Amino acid sequence: MRDMKLDFIKGHMGGNLILILNGRHIPDESLVLETALAALDRNRLYGEQAGVIYPSQKKNGLKAFIVDITNRAFIPSCGGFTQVLGRALVETDLAESFGIRIEDPVSTVMLDTEAGETPLTIHTENGAFKRVESDMTSFARFLSNDGALPIDLGGIQACKAGYYLVQDASKLAEFYPEADFEAMNPAAVEAIAVAQKRFQEKGFSRSLHFSLYDTAPTKGGDLRAVFPHSVLTGHIEPTCGTGSIALALGLLASGEGERLGFVKGGKLNVRLESGGRPVMGGPDITTVMAETEGGKIRRAAFSHSFIEITAQGKVSV
Repeated sequence: MRDMKLDFIKGHMGGNLILILNGRHIPDESLVLETALAALDRNRLYGEQAGVIYPSQKKNGLKAFIVDITNRAFIPSCGGFTQVLGRALVETDLAESFGIRIEDPVSTVMLDTEAGETPLTIHTENGAFKRVESDMTSFARFLSNDGALPIDLGGIQACKAGYYLVQDASKLAEFYPEADFEAMNPAAVEAIAVAQKRFQEKGFSRSLHFSLYDTAPTKGGDLRAVFPHSVLTGHIEPTCGTGSIALALGLLASGEGERLGFVKGGKLNVRLESGGRPVMGGPDITTVMAETEGGKIRRAAFSHSFIEITAQGKVSV
């Protein structure tokens, strides 16, 4: 790989570390994957996902290639990236650089990803960032088209939401009573690893994407969640946007969303406690909605309560 310098912005969504890289500084699209992985490396910027952005032909639009450090591959979407991007467009020179217009009190930016169009609704007040809603309908349909259904993992009941394993922690605890997902002790790590191994062995997915939740909220949410995508390597994301959408699809597919009272008129609304540390629950709230019609996804979106921009500059790769 040739030496190059890229503009970067680093931020996080509840502890999910995100890089935004300027794709115009990469001379060939064939170099995007290795360039993003180099920037994500612990010896450089370190992050869990990188969004490499380019101008779009769409009005107030951008397009992005998204790279995941765990799978060391492109992924179709990343919710944390969309949230950090929304804040960066308000608080840095990114909007001006890419010709994006941000206006009070609401702006819409059209983001194109591999999963499809992802509109970002950015809310501001007197020029200050308030929140961003990521419309993940295209991603939810991407997952649903690959199958959203209850599954059996050698007696462990779970759900498949596309390439995601969605798991109620209490179902794992039936087989691993010593598992403490709040401390993520060795028994919890073993339980998660076994479930994921069985998920892969049954051919449900070849990737490492896991949404784990329980029904014991402590901070005003509806559920607690954590995203132990690669628990054996220590990659446990405190929060995850695509994982939250997958969790919502799992709640719909299993009937748990309706049983727990989160579904009304085909529309699911759920508030997930997550963020901070890589264990079950956390101080932040991810608000997720998913609406179905005739058994198909009509709309899905989410917003996270805590997003920060932490660094900006140039990185040599």
